[in-house]
Amino acid sequence: MSSNNNADGWRFKKGNPEYDRYIHSAAWRQIADRRLEQDNYTCCVCGKPATEVHHLTYEHFGNEQLDDLVSLCHRCHIEAENLYDPAITPWAMNEVKPGGNNFMAAMRADAYQVAPVVFEYLVEVRGKDFDSLMRLRQPADKEGKKYWSVLKKAVNALCRKRYSMSCVEDRRAMMLETLTNHIEVICLSQIEHSVRNAVQSSLHDVVTTDYALFGTWKSVSEELGLSSGTVQKLRSDDGTSFGPSLRETVLYYCGLDAVAGIRPIVGFSCLSDADYKVLNSMADYMTEVSGDGSFKGEYIREDAKDA
Repeated sequence: MSSNNNADGWRFKKGNPEYDRYIHSAAWRQIADRRLEQDNYTCCVCGKPATEVHHLTYEHFGNEQLDDLVSLCHRCHIEAENLYDPAITPWAMNEVKPGGNNFMAAMRADAYQVAPVVFEYLVEVRGKDFDSLMRLRQPADKEGKKYWSVLKKAVNALCRKRYSMSCVEDRRAMMLETLTNHIEVICLSQIEHSVRNAVQSSLHDVVTTDYALFGTWKSVSEELGLSSGTVQKLRSDDGTSFGPSLRETVLYYCGLDAVAGIRPIVGFSCLSDADYKVLNSMADYMTEVSGDGSFKGEYIREDAKDA
């Protein structure tokens, strides 16, 4: 479970002569400048100007690849180091280890504990209004299909070194994916709240008023190219209906949480009681299968048992 980085963690801190010597060397400055240039001198967490370069892993310390590094502002660099330092943000495995060393239990515990911390930091530095939350969801690919690119990049910058310290590569990726997904669910709950209380209610008021002024719903709907079903929806909507897209999105990400054994966040208006019952049942089942901390053992092939 642990990597070699954990044992040598003391080497990579200010005050250690080896670390200080390298960080002030021309070799480090050269690769750090290349990373800053590639990131357009923009902090990958908050989007403000980047002035520092952060190690995502110390695996290649002294001979870093560009992907081992990320550009950050001073404030976000401090936050990333705080998330890495177990004295400030404890590693979940230390909490579940008294009953064993179950990775799935640690993954759930870290998602529950760290995701809210990361989300609160992101909205603190990026804003918590509707537009700011939606920017976290924006895709970065040319086709515009891979959503949450901004969020995933920020979580990777803040937390990848945290798991580089304690996980081998495949489990580090699982940790980051689970953590990011749970932050997406938290973000969706805030987006839904904003939609319900600001966007949808205002839209309903505006559309209803405009249609009333025109005096005839049918002619206006024909002019706008709206179906009769859509017109009826607009006439009856009280500002709390979100349509299938948001509901399907929330179900998808809450479903991913449930597969990891994480119960859905309560309060989604677009989820029914039946939805919550199914999601909670799946989350409880996965927790039962993987355990709450006690080690369940690894799979052993039948032929290996007889050897």
